[in-house]
Amino acid sequence: MPIIQTTYNMKASEAIQQILTDVASAKANGNQQIIIANLEAYLASALTKAQAEESSAGAEQITEAEHNLEVWKAQLTASTNHSIEMFKSVIEAGQTALRSAIVINGGAAAALLAFAGNAITKGQSLSGDPLLSKVGLGLGWFVAGIGFAGFATGLRYLGQFAYSAWHANRQRSYARVIGDVINCMTIALGIASFTTFFIGGYSTYSAIAKPSETPITYVTPQRGG
Repeated sequence: MPIIQTTYNMKASEAIQQILTDVASAKANGNQQIIIANLEAYLASALTKAQAEESSAGAEQITEAEHNLEVWKAQLTASTNHSIEMFKSVIEAGQTALRSAIVINGGAAAALLAFAGNAITKGQSLSGDPLLSKVGLGLGWFVAGIGFAGFATGLRYLGQFAYSAWHANRQRSYARVIGDVINCMTIALGIASFTTFFIGGYSTYSAIAKPSETPITYVTPQRGG
């Protein structure tokens, strides 16, 4: 009796059809009866071959699955590293922006304080003079800019704390909402800090470059007799 030709993807109906074909072939060759021993040998041989093909196909599938797993792991690692680096760059950019806001506003405020102190010390102006009043307005803007930037720096840490709480327990969805709100507030305060710098700079420029409608008082130091 011929050996059944099986494949790994052969369905049960196809296997039965193959057996019927082999039986018909044996009948056509003049065999009227099938000996049990020959039938058992036939089925055992077919089973052995099918198992071997299944094992080979299974090994190929395992190898392919392992390859796909390694590819997925590599892609996940690359995506995770990219996300981490992007997160670090965003944090660093925010820190740099807030530091810059503090430095430029602080430097401008220090320069105006030195200017006003020098004018008063040398007796060129008195407290309450129009020029010093306008310069003081610019100084107020610069100080406000420092305050905005400092407050934004503090809020940034609170926002990171909220995000950390959300990552620790994803069920705390409110923590992410709080983090998003704080993040928006931090951005708004940073923009406000730079805005006050430009407003303060324009105010100071107007006080020094534009003529004053009120005459400026100059104080002449008196010499002792």
